[in-house]
Amino acid sequence: MKQAWAALVAALLSASAFAQSGPRDASPALRGAIAAYRAGDLATAEAELRRLAPGDTNAEAWLGTLLIDRGRSPEGLQMLQHALAANSPEAAHQLGLVYAQGLAGVTRDQTRAAQLFEQAANAGLSRAQLNLGVLYVRGQGVPRDLVRARGWLEKAAASNDPYALYALGRAMEESEGAARADPARAADLYRRAAELGHPLAALRYALALADGEGIKQDAAGAQRWLMVAQKDGVPEAALALGDITARARNPRDKAANQKILESAAAWYRVAADAGVPSAQFKLANAYATGSGVGRDIGQAIGWYGRAAQQGLPEAQLALGLLLIGGAGGTTDAVEGYKWLLLAERGGNTDSRVVREKASGRIADADRTRGETLAAAFAAKPERPAVDTPPPLMRPQP
Repeated sequence: MKQAWAALVAALLSASAFAQSGPRDASPALRGAIAAYRAGDLATAEAELRRLAPGDTNAEAWLGTLLIDRGRSPEGLQMLQHALAANSPEAAHQLGLVYAQGLAGVTRDQTRAAQLFEQAANAGLSRAQLNLGVLYVRGQGVPRDLVRARGWLEKAAASNDPYALYALGRAMEESEGAARADPARAADLYRRAAELGHPLAALRYALALADGEGIKQDAAGAQRWLMVAQKDGVPEAALALGDITARARNPRDKAANQKILESAAAWYRVAADAGVPSAQFKLANAYATGSGVGRDIGQAIGWYGRAAQQGLPEAQLALGLLLIGGAGGTTDAVEGYKWLLLAERGGNTDSRVVREKASGRIADADRTRGETLAAAFAAKPERPAVDTPPPLMRPQP
């Protein structure tokens, strides 16, 4: 089952997006100003940081960051550079974030970001250790190195930071060279992060419980944590809930089985409405077959279409077949052929055979037009990329 959910979590790498510094990395004198900054009270934060900055280079670095956030990038960058020259670890970290994300008009430069993160990480800033570890996992700005990544993430996680625990859990699920996957450690790290309110860790921990991956299988526990993740804004959890529900079908009890299918379709609808392409595909399948919902080919085409536009090859194949076959009442050979081509290019193993069979029934002009449309296609994700880690939610499972 875990392999079936691989696509579900593939897009969640953004959850390891670069982490800002927080009060735990700051001196006691700075924590009030940082708390005001995090709460959105920028005026109070700026006044306090201006008071502290003349005698505290880390305060100057925070002030520079705040000014960039307020749209005063030249002044903010000047302060960060001045603080960096005075060996401020916070300035190194904040400038690393600027280069990593291409902020304040600065050209994105992951190599420079890694250098700055390492400077701050060596000074003991846990969020810099986390961000440097993420770069080593991704191979951005530094060669991909899972051993080094884990080393930095271990340092960051030592403070029980849920973001670091989650990122280390992700790294422990991978294998590369001397670094072997450790699913038991990964599951424990996800549990710890989930208990501290990390919603994506709740999802990962739930999947481990559902599959018994590194931990004793516990379907009820998996459902509880999936409910936590779904409630806290992770729509992929609704997709997983749909899958778990569908797995519970009992062919010997038609009435109970129908309720199970209806519940699964309802969960798929939640995730599909939120823009999860795999859920849209599964909801389309439900409408195409009348599984848990009334059979409705028009609805199936609509949901296949949304998933196909996001680039899901399985949906592109299904949509292409329906359009070429005229299942919705209207045949569209051009669009159908386009989607079959895109499914094939996307790696769907069945698409080539299907396309070659279909091409014999399609006019040359329609094939040419379909090829042109396929060449111009660009996937359009319905959910924007996440540039910041998710907020902690303090679950009560």
